[in-house]
Amino acid sequence: MVLHRPRRALASGAVGVLHALALLALAARLGYDVGPAAGPVAFATRVVGLALVAAVPAWLALRYRLLAPLLALCAASAAVAGLELAPPGPTFRDVAELERLAHPTGVTVVENGLYVLRYAVSAPVWALGLLGVGALEADARDRSARLPAVLDPPAWLSPPVSRRPAARVAAVAGVLHAAVSAWFAAELGVALAGGSTLLLYAWGAAGAFVLAAAPVYAYCRGRLVAPLAGLVAFVCWDAAASLGVTVEDPHALYFGGWFLPLAVCCGLGVVEYALRALTRLDGRSASA
Repeated sequence: MVLHRPRRALASGAVGVLHALALLALAARLGYDVGPAAGPVAFATRVVGLALVAAVPAWLALRYRLLAPLLALCAASAAVAGLELAPPGPTFRDVAELERLAHPTGVTVVENGLYVLRYAVSAPVWALGLLGVGALEADARDRSARLPAVLDPPAWLSPPVSRRPAARVAAVAGVLHAAVSAWFAAELGVALAGGSTLLLYAWGAAGAFVLAAAPVYAYCRGRLVAPLAGLVAFVCWDAAASLGVTVEDPHALYFGGWFLPLAVCCGLGVVEYALRALTRLDGRSASA
């Protein structure tokens, strides 16, 4: 059954809302203050985040028949629910215990709990990761004759693409990644000790743009899939790492040290390009 565009949007939105309400109901049952009484802005942010992370893979499934993002969503949501329900319950610890300080700091962190709330805050990052998972599935299905073809894929998913369209797609990916990374950093309170926080966000946003735009452009122009796979892996790691409780914020490293994952993605691209070049040379030698 093929749904028209308005019906796809409504169905995807309905899936997202049901997903959000189910997880928030679980959080409320566990005693978390997640209702409107906790603050209308916070409540709306949680609902929108949890709805978005489910609506994106639902739309990809209805529009392009991509199943990997939906399966990844089910796995992530089930893991969050399992962590909330599995013992031990939430425990409150002073940061001094984690940093092995001699005296209490008065700053408390929660372990073994608040997973739904952390999942809601990181939802836009998860949504970006699921988009990337969908792109990788579409590429795999386009390369394989055994897998079913993607339903009416966009042109950039069948490279090579000319420079201008490839640059436009890469720019859109870069802007999305930069906006989500900067928003997530603000939500987590990432700041630069003893320096300009504005400068940190400008540095991080610019780097996040390049980190996403470069692999997407390489994929669109030369169908180098390794850098794109590396980017998706880093985005998913960034989202998953936010569920844990650590003294150091993993997203601060990802946001401020974007050149490290960029170097990895570029290295993967060089290796893939070299392997393809060697394969072509071997093929020519064999034919000769």
